[in-house]
Amino acid sequence: MGDIELLSWNYKDTPDTFSEIIKHDYRYFESMMESRSIKNYVILVTCNRIEIYFRPEQILMGSIEGSLYLEYPESVKHLFMVASGLESMAIGENDILRQIKSSFDIASKRGKLDKFLSYTFRKALSVGKDVRTLTDISHGKTSLSSISLDIIQNQYGLAGKKLCIIGTGKMATALLNYLAGSKTIITVAGRSVEHARELAIKYGANYSDISNIPSLIKSNEIIIVATSSKNYIIRAEDYSNINGNKIMIDLSNPPNIEQAMNEYIAFYDLDRIYSISKETREHRKLEIKKAEEIVENELTLYTSKINEMKSDDIIAAFYKFANQIKQDELEELARKTDIKESQMEIIDIMMNSFTKKLLAPYTDSIKNFIKNNENYSYILEEYDTMLGNMMRKGKKAEIRKK
Repeated sequence: MGDIELLSWNYKDTPDTFSEIIKHDYRYFESMMESRSIKNYVILVTCNRIEIYFRPEQILMGSIEGSLYLEYPESVKHLFMVASGLESMAIGENDILRQIKSSFDIASKRGKLDKFLSYTFRKALSVGKDVRTLTDISHGKTSLSSISLDIIQNQYGLAGKKLCIIGTGKMATALLNYLAGSKTIITVAGRSVEHARELAIKYGANYSDISNIPSLIKSNEIIIVATSSKNYIIRAEDYSNINGNKIMIDLSNPPNIEQAMNEYIAFYDLDRIYSISKETREHRKLEIKKAEEIVENELTLYTSKINEMKSDDIIAAFYKFANQIKQDELEELARKTDIKESQMEIIDIMMNSFTKKLLAPYTDSIKNFIKNNENYSYILEEYDTMLGNMMRKGKKAEIRKK
């Protein structure tokens, strides 16, 4: 089986294909893997990226449906960068760690992890935590919610403004947390009026359903849409008759606001927010550099550990092959002689001892070589190929004997 590879559709590297691919659900990407006989994978889905980390039987070579395609070790480095918040629209955001953990848990429950993927994702989560502990990259406001409200505050002000949040999920909750104490008049609107009511009561806001979007737009100065809908929540005709200044912020992907020319409305979508958030990146250059150094150091340690795990597999294969030969010879001995069972048990013990003593210096040399040399991947590949061939030959010989 090959090393970990990556297919990624995201807001930065593949913006054109991402806007279309994100309309598909989890099962679509699951089918993408299963139809190619790939059984070990983790699917990461956020509002800004869809990524599939997988271990194929053979190298995939190339992208699928316009994705970014990375081979090992770049695939794992990318995961570490994502976990560290270095690939996020809002640099240093914390929510990505929860999303990676959730994706990992789903893959585990569905039986899609092998020990290499499992170790890789545990390591990525650890690297993400270390970056946030050892640098100040996550200090201050790092989420899309906080950046969006900063834009409003800096350019228009929040106090006394009427603001409507359409959505009742995590993003809406984050917005309400940031708005606490802002003296903003808030309305929470959702498909489920009960969900909107529960959230509104918790934060001392008004609530509404979304059956009358034009009315919500008319009665509020700021409208923020943050839902998981695959279709527009606000259409152009909903605000075509507006003649007072409004601010519309779309934090959804795919977009939930259909934009049309209107002199009274200031639109902010994810692309525009990302452009503004680049200023945050400039201010955090030093912390980003520190974070990148941590990622590089951890990637080196990871690579060493992965190759150690591979060598353990190869050594186990040595012993499995030796045990197969031993069993074949014992069966041959039993067929050709009248040896007693008690004698056979003694011979079995002696052959086990002989096998361990014979293989010990070779397996120790493999471990020592890996520990003291950086460029040893080719050795592991050669051993893997050789043992695979030997095991196949052994099975063919066993069939011929029968």
